[in-house]
Amino acid sequence: MTSQLNAHFENFPPAPRTARNAGLAATRLALQLYARVSPEKAGRLVHHMALKPSRLPMPSRYEYLLDTADSHTQLHHGSNTLPVYSWGEGPVVLGVHGWAGAGIQYGAWVEPLVQAGYRVVLFDAPAHGRAQGDSTNLFEMAEVIAKVATSVGRVHGVLAHSMGCLAVARAIADGLQVSYLAMLAPPVSLAAVMDNLGRQLGLTPSVLAVHLQLMEERFGKTLWDRLDLQTLSPSLTHRGLIVIDNDDGSISPDDSERVANSWQQAAVLRTQGLGHHRLLWSPMVIETVLRDLGRPVHTV
Repeated sequence: MTSQLNAHFENFPPAPRTARNAGLAATRLALQLYARVSPEKAGRLVHHMALKPSRLPMPSRYEYLLDTADSHTQLHHGSNTLPVYSWGEGPVVLGVHGWAGAGIQYGAWVEPLVQAGYRVVLFDAPAHGRAQGDSTNLFEMAEVIAKVATSVGRVHGVLAHSMGCLAVARAIADGLQVSYLAMLAPPVSLAAVMDNLGRQLGLTPSVLAVHLQLMEERFGKTLWDRLDLQTLSPSLTHRGLIVIDNDDGSISPDDSERVANSWQQAAVLRTQGLGHHRLLWSPMVIETVLRDLGRPVHTV
């Protein structure tokens, strides 16, 4: 059940639709039956699983790139070791994956950005990809983003996908400095993600309320504002791009539109038929970001 919950909690790579539907139906039924016995225990189970992202299935289509990285280092965060890879030289463009994702999902960006004169840096957050750990949260991901940035020097641009957008915005509000940010399929807030989780899993209000209460006990009642892109938008003073696909089945395009309306410095690219994940390797999306970034200016 854990893997099925995480698949619908965020951004598992697309599986055959019949398998996804069957897995979601089984998870919904199991949680609904458990809730009849004890809404409290069902809510605690949801909370436990929601902080344990499923690993991105390996090998990735871009797995071969890891063997060609110009640098492969290890970053220590708490008791976990996290891999950090980089390609090329020049201003740093940092890729931030979403929940249940991995840095290598940005594999399609490596060659175009390196050829344009940038250094591409990818990493796996705790409990993701090849990183150690079995649980994490968006606040920890924000801390890791800042730590990776410090380890590689000034970050010029950031690419963020899905819930990774919330973590990046939190890191920026906490002091991370960047010149450009591209958000691919950003959710408007963690609260909206939780509402969507409840709908997808057919959770009763009492079950979802237990999970939300445990979140507040763990992170404080301000966590919803601290992970809300509309609330954080005043800190986004740099140039940016928001990519919204009309067929995104994981993050509501309307929610991403609300982010665009709040972030005044961002342009918007609207796409069709890419869904939630194909944004990550769409030539049109990559070309648009490259045009926005332009060729880096190297000083002597």
